[in-house]
Amino acid sequence: MFVPLRRALPRQSVRLITNAAFNQRTRLDRPISVAPMVDISTPAKLLRIISGSSRYAYYTEMHHGQAILHHTSHLDWFVGPPQPNVVVQLGGAEPHMMAQAAKALEKHGYREVNINVGCPSANVQSGKFGAVLMKTPEIVADILSAMETCDVSIPVTVKCRIGVDKQESFEFLEKFVDTLLQSKRPPPHLIVHARKCILKGLTPKKNRTIPPLNYDRVYQLRDRFPELPISINGGFTTVDMVNRALEQVDGCMIGRQVMNHPMFLQELDRDYGEKLLSEKHLLEGTRLPPLTILIKPLMMLFEGRHGRNFRRELFVELDKKPSLSDFRSVVLQAISSAEVPINFSHSN
Repeated sequence: MFVPLRRALPRQSVRLITNAAFNQRTRLDRPISVAPMVDISTPAKLLRIISGSSRYAYYTEMHHGQAILHHTSHLDWFVGPPQPNVVVQLGGAEPHMMAQAAKALEKHGYREVNINVGCPSANVQSGKFGAVLMKTPEIVADILSAMETCDVSIPVTVKCRIGVDKQESFEFLEKFVDTLLQSKRPPPHLIVHARKCILKGLTPKKNRTIPPLNYDRVYQLRDRFPELPISINGGFTTVDMVNRALEQVDGCMIGRQVMNHPMFLQELDRDYGEKLLSEKHLLEGTRLPPLTILIKPLMMLFEGRHGRNFRRELFVELDKKPSLSDFRSVVLQAISSAEVPINFSHSN
C-alpha cells in the first residue's frame, strides 16, 4: 500500500528535494518526463545526447494500436529501439486491439505503455479515441481490463486532461479517475494535462495554450486519490516551476519547453547535480536515427536565427550527404556552444 505523500513543504527545502532526497520523495523511478510530441520525442536520441542522462522518461509520439500490430516485424524502426526510460504512447478505443498492441510491444522489449486520453485532433476524434475517451471512462477501463486479460505485465499508464468541452467540474474528473481505478487493472500512474480540452472550435495547437491552466485541480485530484502516483503536465518552462510541482505531486512532464529549447534538459541536469558527459562519452555507443528525424528538434538549438534561412542552410548541408559522424559533430558543436548560432559555410 502506498504511503500518502508529504504536502506543502517549505520553499527553502526545494533544493534538498531536488538533490539528495529527490528519489526518496517520489514514488516514480523517473519523476521528470518529456511529453509525447511528433518528431521530437520519437526517437528521443537527440534529447539523450543533449542531456547525457537517463534520469528522464521520454514518451514517444502517439502510435495507434493497429499501426503497432501492422509493424510488429520492425518495431525498432517504427517506434525506435526499446530503452529503459522510453514509454510508448498508444492511441485507440478497441480494448482487445489495444491489449494486443501492448503485448506486442512487451514481447519486443519495450518497458512501459501509456494510453492517450487527451489528444483533440480531428483524426483522433473521428476514431473515437484520445480526448473523446474522457467522456466514456468505462471504455478506458475496458482497455485496462483487456490488458490484464492478455497478461500484459509491463506498466500501463494513462495520460488525460482535467476536462473536456463543458465537462470540466472536479466531480467529472473524479468520476473519470474512479472508473479507471475500478477496472481489473488500475493504472499505476496517471499523467494529467492541467488544461481542459475543447473538441470543436480549437485546433490541437490552440488546445495547448487557450484553455487556462488549472494546477490546483490536479492537486485537488492528488488529495482525493493519495495512493495514486500523479504527474502534472502543462506550461512548465523553468527549473523552479518543475521544483515547485515536485513539492506537490510525484512527477512533472515537460513538453513545449523542451521542443522550443532542447538545452533546457541541461539546465535540469545542472540543477539536479548530474555530471554532464564529455564529447567522447557522447560519441561512444551512439547510433543516430535518420538525419531527417533529427532536423526538427535540432532547429530549436539555434535561437536568434530566422527559421526559414536556417532550414535552407541546413538542407544545403544535408544535400552534401554528410556521414552520421559528420552530422553528429554538428550536434555536439551545437550542444557545446548553443548560445552562439552555428554558421554553415557554403564555400567548400
